[in-house]
Parts: sequence; structure tokens; C-alpha cells
Amino acid sequence: MSVHIASLIVRVRPERADAVASHIARISGAEIHANEDGKIIVVLEAASERALADHMDALRQVPDVLMVSLVFHQMDADAEVEPA
Repeated sequence: MSVHIASLIVRVRPERADAVASHIARISGAEIHANEDGKIIVVLEAASERALADHMDALRQVPDVLMVSLVFHQMDADAEVEPA
């Protein structure tokens, strides 16, 4: 089994950044690495590209999210995603 790892920049309204970061932190496989001036840096792990895309689409629907940008994507064929 493989794991897909993506790095994202999530742009949000600065006054709502902490609330959005809290929402993101509750997503299985998501880790917040920075939250500053309306930019949230997220690393996301999922079992497939489709699952990553679904998470990104869901993030775009979160109130106060202005933009979700994929910065990096890698597939690790030797790793496994831990169950939620």
C-alpha cells in the first residue's frame, strides 16, 4: 500500500485563521506547520490522490478560506496511512 503526502498553503481571512487552523487540525492525516498572517501551511497524508483532492475540495468549502494551493505532492509506495 502507498501513502500520498501533500503540502498545502491555505489562505484565509487573517482574523479567522485560528478557527480555520483548528478545523484543519481535526482532519485525519492533517498537520499544521505554520499559521501566520492568514497563511496556514498544512501537510496532508492520504491513501490516494483522490482522497487528497477530496480533502482539498472540502477545505475550499470551509467558511473564510480564500484559496487552497498545492505546493508539493509525493507518493511513498512503501508507507501506509495509519487508520483514523
